Amino acid sequence: MKLYVFSGLGADKRAFSAIDFSGYEVIHMDWISPEPKEAMEDYVIRLAEAHQLPKSGATVIGVSFGGMCISELAKTYSFEKIIFLSSAKSKNELPQDGFWSFLAPLTNLIPGKLLTKPNSMIYKAFGVTEQKDKDLLAEIIRDTDPKFLKWAMKAIRNWENTVEPSEFLHVHGTEDRVIPFANVKQVVPVMGGGHFMVLNRGEEISQFIRGYLD
Repeated sequence: MKLYVFSGLGADKRAFSAIDFSGYEVIHMDWISPEPKEAMEDYVIRLAEAHQLPKSGATVIGVSFGGMCISELAKTYSFEKIIFLSSAKSKNELPQDGFWSFLAPLTNLIPGKLLTKPNSMIYKAFGVTEQKDKDLLAEIIRDTDPKFLKWAMKAIRNWENTVEPSEFLHVHGTEDRVIPFANVKQVVPVMGGGHFMVLNRGEEISQFIRGYLD
């Protein structure tokens, strides 16, 4: 079985490095460069076409922003199975305050290079406490394209989607500070899991994924 996986905001396939995908063919939907002022719904179509995502029958997995992209695509693509991890299926599940409302409006004022410098606020928001997790998250953040990051944060803030897929698996941490657990519906809870749980709770998340797919 092929799995088309979408990583988080600006991240790459390292976001799935702790997930057991043995026995599956994994196709990483690496981010492409957005057009200036491009809406998320237009961007994801270009992304899908760039990676030749089948219009029907594909199994897709998305973390955070990657899950939002999948939800947007699901309006025109017919997926076989959908897995959301630490994500939001519509704008209604995004918080109106907290992380996004604080940081997103500042993207026009903050130099892109500063957005890709890890700091204590990011570690706290992602629920990262162990040094090895901080090191990996810092590495991913430093490698993020600042222009993509600024675009994506604006795209999330302006996302208007209210349509959710009818069938899916949504796994979400109860201590997620980026997309609070209280905001999301029809989810499988990971007790104590934060927004970074795909990496620091990989074994547990792998069991949920394989149980749904097998």
